[in-house]
Amino acid sequence: MLNTTHSRRMGLLLAALLLLCLIPGRARANSAHNPYYKDVALSDTQDVDSIAVYVDGPDGAFCLFKTFESEHRKDQKIYFERPKDAARFYVEVTMADGIVRASEPVDCTGYDQDYKYNVKTNVLKEKADLTLLYLLLVPLFMIAPLGFTILVEFLVALPFKLKPYSHVILINLITNLVMNMLLSTRALAVSIKGNSVLWAIVLLEVAVVLVEYFFYTKKYKDQPKGKLFAFSIVANALSWGLYELAQRLYYGL
Repeated sequence: MLNTTHSRRMGLLLAALLLLCLIPGRARANSAHNPYYKDVALSDTQDVDSIAVYVDGPDGAFCLFKTFESEHRKDQKIYFERPKDAARFYVEVTMADGIVRASEPVDCTGYDQDYKYNVKTNVLKEKADLTLLYLLLVPLFMIAPLGFTILVEFLVALPFKLKPYSHVILINLITNLVMNMLLSTRALAVSIKGNSVLWAIVLLEVAVVLVEYFFYTKKYKDQPKGKLFAFSIVANALSWGLYELAQRLYYGL
């Protein structure tokens, strides 16, 4: 019986380590956040032959900055990194019949701006700021990862025999909600600018492991500290890794 329990724990530890191997790949997939990086969503681009972006210089004059090939679809997105001294930009499109349309210039110095350009109306403007709506929906976004985390860590606690299991559920209610609230704030995004958001997740996961470990040492005083530390690592690695895997399968990544 002892060997069987030990084998289960070792199996969980190996599974956790394998799931942690997903981190380097996700780090490469998540490009560094760049405050100068802008994206423009264009609509009615099916008859567009080429797209150009013009930016202003220190003297206020506009010059061609970058050109894009048209995908000849109804909608298209373009991305560019504006020069640091550029304060404004505009979009110019060349139609299949040779007509050139240039939008009015717009400001591009904001930290986190996205834009949209309608070819038919020749209007370039910032996308609506949905920050308030997003904040209102944050509690709903947290339900799925919270429930998933509690379920996984409860199941991991079974072979570790950490009774009462209510302590595991309680601490995860706190740590998971706090972590997701931090990740949902723009302040965190600003504080880690220039770095992939994934590494913020990794750092927060490490902090969660430590917080939960110290909590368990207070609640499970009869359990070996090494066992509690191993459980904190395994439970968090599995809950994080399995949730990432579930998202990949759901979105077909």
